[in-house]
Amino acid sequence: MATALTQSDVDTLERAIATGALRVTYASGSVEYRSLDEMMRVLAYAQNQLLSTAQQATPSTLAVFGRDA
Repeated sequence: MATALTQSDVDTLERAIATGALRVTYASGSVEYRSLDEMMRVLAYAQNQLLSTAQQATPSTLAVFGRDA
């Protein structure tokens, strides 16, 4: 079973990309990526998942305005 992605995972992956490391150690374990391209795809996926989760959790309000005659 996959664990949920966290902002910490994204930050860790971004730091690894910036340093050129292909092995990344997360709280849940470590991963060795095959290439920078693979890391960039995983980063984009993780960012999209976090954004999607944040948007679902954001409450919204619908205001309805009427006119009294």
